[in-house]
Amino acid sequence: MSLNVKEINTENFGHCARLTYDDIEVIVTLDYGPRIVSVKRESKPDLIYSGKDLRLQRNHGHKMRVTIEKSTNAVYCDDSPVRYSPMSDGVSFIQTLSEPVQLELSMDVVFNTDIGDFMVVHSVYNKSKEDVKLSIYTETPFRSEGFVFIPQSNIREAERPSRVLSLWDNCSWNDKRLFIGEQYVTVHSNMLDIEEDGEFRLIGGDFNNSRLKIGINNTAGFCGYIENGYALIKRYVHNRNALYPFTGCSAFATVNENYLSIQNTSPFYMIGPGESARHIESWIFAHYRNDVHCNNEAELDAFINTV
Repeated sequence: MSLNVKEINTENFGHCARLTYDDIEVIVTLDYGPRIVSVKRESKPDLIYSGKDLRLQRNHGHKMRVTIEKSTNAVYCDDSPVRYSPMSDGVSFIQTLSEPVQLELSMDVVFNTDIGDFMVVHSVYNKSKEDVKLSIYTETPFRSEGFVFIPQSNIREAERPSRVLSLWDNCSWNDKRLFIGEQYVTVHSNMLDIEEDGEFRLIGGDFNNSRLKIGINNTAGFCGYIENGYALIKRYVHNRNALYPFTGCSAFATVNENYLSIQNTSPFYMIGPGESARHIESWIFAHYRNDVHCNNEAELDAFINTV
């Protein structure tokens, strides 16, 4: 198997790089970003949501941000053009920035079937003259036809709490789109509800501008999106001894009126001038012949055990 890289022009994303490896295709923006706006296997649907990002007037896609210590908001740093550099097993995408600049972002797509179908390595370089304490924050938006899942902490300690759930302001624990089980938390779309028989049904009601966001201390280090038995699963390392932003959570599930998404965050890193920090995710495609419902933990567990 060999890696092929080709520059393409697209109607929705402008100038992009198209990476193909075996039957995997990954498209990364070059006019701005880097953002991964398409990920798919041959003959399978593209699970990534890439509609309009009204906040930045760009199209969505997998992106990275930076959370600075003592700041409540993540800093968007992917509005600049991108240059890329092929590697033996992948491609490095680096922002093209003009001085003065403090932080430079890069995103490497590395194909390694021993770990997963490919890895996404997110790096931040400190180009300032001061130490910076920061966390790398990634977001992967998905289509609204399926559901996202995050396992609860797999560590049990009798004398102290081990499972942390954080709910954002203006969100409700009683939201019909949220399922909290003993092992997993799942979130499905605004357009669906679950009947007693476990089947999805279209529901009425106005969910416009209604966001749901929940965070979890994901010590198991994986999460993903499932649609009709086809899934994209992300694996990463959760360091339970490190300090994380947002009440110690490293994974978040979000749904709004347009899409579902999973966010992941690294621990806080103190990086000096000329130093860098990185957050690595292994992305894995999976297929399961049986149905997987978001409120059935036995089905979900059986699916995860096949990956």
